Amino acid sequence: MNFYVTSGTPDYMEKLIAKNPQHPLILLHGNGNSVVLHETDKKSIFAVPRKFEVIAQDGQFTQKGYFTFFNMPIMSDERPVFEKKALDVIPALNTNDAVIAYRLLRPVKAETYLFIIQWGGPASYEVWKASDEYKTSFAPVFEGTTQVLQSMFNSSSYITTYSAASKE
Repeated sequence: MNFYVTSGTPDYMEKLIAKNPQHPLILLHGNGNSVVLHETDKKSIFAVPRKFEVIAQDGQFTQKGYFTFFNMPIMSDERPVFEKKALDVIPALNTNDAVIAYRLLRPVKAETYLFIIQWGGPASYEVWKASDEYKTSFAPVFEGTTQVLQSMFNSSSYITTYSAASKE
């Protein structure tokens, strides 16, 4: 499955959504910019997409809630190790009732992996981020908080957050 992400101004992204009602697009608004997500087995409809392969998933993204994007620039020779570690910890999310859906995405022509999680709201994410499970299992892998895992990252990982306005 292919996963595409494009970004731009809120006005432009809303026009993109309006022009493509036949596609299952998700519009998210963040701090100063907006992104549109498109998951398909076909080519992208975006002019300048970031292309990913889905390597782990659960649930279906919907046009509601709160999204966290873990951005992880991984060195090419460390990709198999990173993916193994990520795939080992992700199943714990399946028991978290606050998680609506998630995707672990491998970049096709770049080095930054994305791990996108959809939550019911920002409070659900904050509770999870403060949990021992997050600090001991997720942060070491997705934020590179241990010395061993830091060596896999080309640069610092970072988290971006977005809100999805419900369709009217």
